[in-house]
Amino acid sequence: MKSNKSKILTNEERRALRRQIMNSATAFEKENRRKKYYVVFAAAASLALLMGLFFYSYDDQKQGLQEFVNKTPRVDPKTQSEVTVVLGDGENIPIDSNNTVQYSPNGANVILGKGKTFNQETLIDKKPIYNTIIVPYGKKSDVLLSDGTRVWINSGSKLIYPAVFNRENREVYLEGEAIFDVAHNAEKPFKVLSKNQEIEVLGTIFNVSAYLEDEQLNTVLKSGSVKITYLEDESKSFKITPGTLASLNVKSLIVERRKVDVDDYFGWRDGYLSLKRQPLDYIVAKLSRYYNIEILIFDEELSKETFSGKLDLKDDINKVINILNEATKMRVIKDNGKIILTN
Repeated sequence: MKSNKSKILTNEERRALRRQIMNSATAFEKENRRKKYYVVFAAAASLALLMGLFFYSYDDQKQGLQEFVNKTPRVDPKTQSEVTVVLGDGENIPIDSNNTVQYSPNGANVILGKGKTFNQETLIDKKPIYNTIIVPYGKKSDVLLSDGTRVWINSGSKLIYPAVFNRENREVYLEGEAIFDVAHNAEKPFKVLSKNQEIEVLGTIFNVSAYLEDEQLNTVLKSGSVKITYLEDESKSFKITPGTLASLNVKSLIVERRKVDVDDYFGWRDGYLSLKRQPLDYIVAKLSRYYNIEILIFDEELSKETFSGKLDLKDDINKVINILNEATKMRVIKDNGKIILTN
């Protein structure tokens, strides 16, 4: 067996070894800090993707509503599982069960769901801080804004609005569908902005459907008066009267105005879908959002077949599809969580 004998180091060798150890320790510390940074960055990026987190500096938040919308990364409501409120500081708050949101008159206090209250800053350098409500497929929500306006938000929709309105105007941005019951204020008109239109009101009740994936952009007025401006041609603004539907085809840019039964367009708030010669592809789009299930039509002729009646959205999706099936000879196929309709 060989024995190990200790080697005696000279003073120069000790100094060289000390320098080597110190350099290695410094390099390790830098590398460790770098790895920690990467881990933190990756975790933050994952959280942002999962929750649709919006985080902006105060300089960004000081901009106008449209600029804020343009700078905000788009979060697809279909990717969310719960109604989520995004406060001005970027905090994401999911809402359980009772999906309601209520703001105090000064916008600083936000009551979410069953009484949970959050506080937030509302103005930075006299500029508004914006909040966002994201409503996924299969959910609905409603919000009482700081001015007293109530908004019912349909499935697959997003509403962006200031925590408190400034002295000059009241503006919100809608992607999807919502019913507005606007608090009257003759000195501060209320505006609903969307990708292709602007609606201005003083105090009224109306429904807007502005889903990005839909060809038709619809506004239905129940009471009061609204002025509509389509952004493709802002010189052609017009007003509509109660009981009127204004519709823009975003592809052909054809505008249509006609009298309708307004209850047909407000029924989703109360849990039913009223149909009057509506094509099946229109109905399927509504049901897919409401029930958060993919429904496909594998027949062009079938997609254009029209239906009339009333569907109770409190029934489960299978019963609703069976009701539609009774009125036609279509086949219903269920495949991996999807519903396929064909002749």
